[in-house]
Amino acid sequence: EVTRKGKTKAYVVSTHPKFPVKAEVIGGKPAEVGMIVYGKLQYTASHVMISIEEVLGHKDDPGIEIAQIALEYGFVTEFNEDVIEEIAGISDVVLDEQKIGRTDYTDLLTITIDGDDSKDFDDAVWVRKNQDGTFDLGVFIADVSEYVKEGHPLDQAALARGTSVYLADRVLPMLPHKLSNGICSLNEGVERLVLACIMKLSKEGNLLDYEITEGFISSKHRMTYRNVNAILDGDGLLREKYADIVPMLETMIELSAIIRRRREKKGGIEFDIPEYSFSLNEDGSPLSIELRVRKQAEKMIEDFMLQANETVAYHMNIFHLPCVYRVHEKPDQEKLRDVFAVIGGMGITLKQTKNDIHPKQVQDALIKIADSPYQTILSQLLLRSMMKARYAPECLGHYGLAMQYYCHFTSPIRRYPDLMVHRLIKKTFLHPDRLEEDLKKYQAILGTIADENSISERKAIECERAVNDMLYAWYMESHIGQIYQGVITSMVSFGMFVTLENGVEGLVSLSSLPGYFTFDKEKMCYYSKERVYHLGQRVSVAVASANRLSRKVDFRLPDEREIYENSSIE
Repeated sequence: EVTRKGKTKAYVVSTHPKFPVKAEVIGGKPAEVGMIVYGKLQYTASHVMISIEEVLGHKDDPGIEIAQIALEYGFVTEFNEDVIEEIAGISDVVLDEQKIGRTDYTDLLTITIDGDDSKDFDDAVWVRKNQDGTFDLGVFIADVSEYVKEGHPLDQAALARGTSVYLADRVLPMLPHKLSNGICSLNEGVERLVLACIMKLSKEGNLLDYEITEGFISSKHRMTYRNVNAILDGDGLLREKYADIVPMLETMIELSAIIRRRREKKGGIEFDIPEYSFSLNEDGSPLSIELRVRKQAEKMIEDFMLQANETVAYHMNIFHLPCVYRVHEKPDQEKLRDVFAVIGGMGITLKQTKNDIHPKQVQDALIKIADSPYQTILSQLLLRSMMKARYAPECLGHYGLAMQYYCHFTSPIRRYPDLMVHRLIKKTFLHPDRLEEDLKKYQAILGTIADENSISERKAIECERAVNDMLYAWYMESHIGQIYQGVITSMVSFGMFVTLENGVEGLVSLSSLPGYFTFDKEKMCYYSKERVYHLGQRVSVAVASANRLSRKVDFRLPDEREIYENSSIE
């Protein structure tokens, strides 16, 4: 932040709590006092200097805090001139010559189902139940690779970003809006180019046959999760309004349940971890925190996308074609057994064997703890014991989904690996004009691309978490001293972390506990002569401090008098 500007000198003070630096401005873009700026520091023996590379805005501008965090993690909102020039030459409508050689799916009752606020629709679905009890499932994905040409500025920008980043009040898109919200978005009532994966599934959900083709569709309805859930719950007005698709929606739910049962039977793991979203005031401050609830429609679309991803990965593997796979390797067995031991210590008996723990055993553990008061914390412990999923050119399987073949195919608007898989399908399977040359090229570069996208994904997740932590802390700044009910979700040598029902996590430091406490790492508890605090225990906490700049919240344990006087414990 520019804090002082004299006739000849201006200074910038870092707003990052870990780097309290004051620097003299020596050039770059002009900025007034109160402006939030970005630049590289230069050091001499007696001075710290900065050349201003970017001016984000005034410190009081709505959303400036989120913009700072995005920049901190290296995410930019603007596209360079070469990209802008390239997209200017892209048509806003599907051209007749682009449809040559493609399958016409415009007569199918394809629909999109997304969130209320979504603007980029990269997947549409269609389902039919046949007389013999089998199902035809069509998953139609925007053919982004038709517009993002390999090696062009637009492709280079997409690879550099790797993913769209979803922050509280904004999206930092991987692709410019002209593509993501326009020609590549499967908007209602307009023709769009797609890659289609049409699958025939048995009554038990087994894959009987499939085809992967280039095509074009015209989505018949832009549906929302909220409306589809209401229709499935029997909302009369909506069922009348969308009467043409109600039978298909009911067939979709039937098929979704079959696909999910098959995955669960194989041992697919479903971590039921609460997720939260923020409503913001006009000035960018958090107004409220809401629990996100996944209902039938959300789970249905997830089932269909997983099925398409698995089918495409299977296809690429059996034909020995290059692919960017989504892999999730076996967890460290010692870590997993430690978590099983913690669960056992809470009175929940789990089956264990001398062999490696199979995903089915993890799934069984999640089922057993589902009705436990410790369900959320134990699910989080199990999740933390897992390896991180990543991208790789080798088909190593997906432990969490219990799938031998898996890749990301269904979101090329917002994930570069999906775009890459589309490109590989087209170049090595649908149009293998230079197959030998392309095979050599992709075998040489896919490892690097996979690694870069794994890094981009982790960076995006960290950025999203940093924004959420900032908003949690900002929200709690106006609740200092207030008492809440929470659960001890983590214990470390310097204190215990408590999570409230609204998702806010804060530290109760060891030094703030009354008396002398000893930490038992194996039993995950603090104990003194008078009392014990253990993992999963419900406790009352008072908000001791909160700071949006440090993105941290501190709690303390209130005494009985405070609890009594605070009759409204949340």
